[in-house]
Amino acid sequence: MKRVKLLLAAAGTTVLLGALVSSASARNFSISNQSISAMWSSVHFEGPFGGITDCHLTLEGSFHSRTAAKVQGSLIGYITKATLGRCEVGTATIHQERLPWHIRYSGFEGALPNIRSLIIHIIGASFQGRTTEGITCHFVTTAAQPGIGRTHRDTATHELTEAGIEGRIRTTECLGAEAILSTARSGAISLLGTPNVRISVSLI
Repeated sequence: MKRVKLLLAAAGTTVLLGALVSSASARNFSISNQSISAMWSSVHFEGPFGGITDCHLTLEGSFHSRTAAKVQGSLIGYITKATLGRCEVGTATIHQERLPWHIRYSGFEGALPNIRSLIIHIIGASFQGRTTEGITCHFVTTAAQPGIGRTHRDTATHELTEAGIEGRIRTTECLGAEAILSTARSGAISLLGTPNVRISVSLI
């Protein structure tokens, strides 16, 4: 009997260790849908020449594949459409000719396998802002100064529930001044064209 208990205990330990190793060594993400949409009602640009605040922003795009490598810096998709609505303070315009923008995987927050958020970098976003003082500056996100998306993930359902945007972006004009990009409220993420359908991301 004692020998049987020892064998059962050893078997249980082996299964547990196997599960832990499998989770820790997961190399890829499995994505439920490739086409995505994200919406924010309050985007802020704060710079030394004044702020441009409470702008409405909608981004649409797609992942290259239903499977994405968990490799920092890897290109996983594109932003193909960007719509910037009215701003409460100041004005801003997206340079549509610079689309598509690159989506690159940057990392995650939380401990495997319970990832709480995925971090992506948006490269190539180009826009122009004009403050209430009449100062106009041009901004472009780069690998050195990316737009950072922090997408929150439900650890139980694996769904991406919302996302924030942040970053420090230097202008190509305006004496190289730097602006801080942020969102006062998180934006909703969904399947493109179907706002009530969430995107889920699992480890494989």
